[in-house]
Amino acid sequence: MKQLFVILIAVAAFYNGRAQGCADAGFCSVGAMQHGKQKEDTLHNSVGFSAAVASGEKLSWVISPQLEIKAFVDKRSYLEVRLPFQIITGNLGSNYGIGDLIGTYTHRIKTKKPERQLYYSIGMRFGLGNADDQLSSQPLPMAYQTSLGTTDVILGINTNIGKYLTLAAGVQQPLLQYNRNGYHTTANRDSVETVYFSSRHLRRAGDALLRIEAKKDWKRSGIHGGPLMLYHLANDKSILSDGREVTLQNSAGFTININLGFYYRTDNWVFDFTVAGPVYARENRPDGLTRNAIVIPRLTFML
Repeated sequence: MKQLFVILIAVAAFYNGRAQGCADAGFCSVGAMQHGKQKEDTLHNSVGFSAAVASGEKLSWVISPQLEIKAFVDKRSYLEVRLPFQIITGNLGSNYGIGDLIGTYTHRIKTKKPERQLYYSIGMRFGLGNADDQLSSQPLPMAYQTSLGTTDVILGINTNIGKYLTLAAGVQQPLLQYNRNGYHTTANRDSVETVYFSSRHLRRAGDALLRIEAKKDWKRSGIHGGPLMLYHLANDKSILSDGREVTLQNSAGFTININLGFYYRTDNWVFDFTVAGPVYARENRPDGLTRNAIVIPRLTFML
């Protein structure tokens, strides 16, 4: 087990800066799909605060303080709500505002074997904006927007494989598209340093994920880590100013991330810390979700 985590850390360090990805549209960190899911759930309602810090596109910085609320419906089911505040700063300037609201319902399925843990989640990401923020009357690319400008459905499942491995799979599919972003690369070109992916009136395709995670839990602490594979299901589309819809070539495809995490719990609170980075990314990422690396400290209080 120790050798596995050493290898994962080495891979993440080797590739950091050589690929850009993450591409997390939200479902990678909620419900049954979230990392570290198989550590034993306590039957307590909770409120948590996290503060993700990430290096984004063109070395922009994305800081996302987030409120996280968890409420049990019964002994095997709970609701989660997550609401981030987005702060983005880079060579185009700065932007900030409320991000997209994510709500999920997670249920633990009763199995014949007590050691088998099987969860499913269903949820929604509600876009609270239409991604049309501007700076000095100039449209900002999606990398600087606080919302994706869509409402998505989220589905996922998680199970353990023996004592030290877990497997999660999920899909996030836009249902409503109301993105009104105004950024087009050729129209908004100032210099090579300020050219971002075209995203005018972006019509975003769905994503699927597969997470394979090794874990080791002790009485009050634990570590976990492994690859997270994301597949963007189709090429995204954009609507130009003349009304033409164009396909954004090479925006479909795989992104592969490595995630490593640690947690420590008491009877009243849990602290966890996650680092993640990409080892491979699809070529065209107009949704603004490019991340070179990300760290996420979180503190959760039991109610």
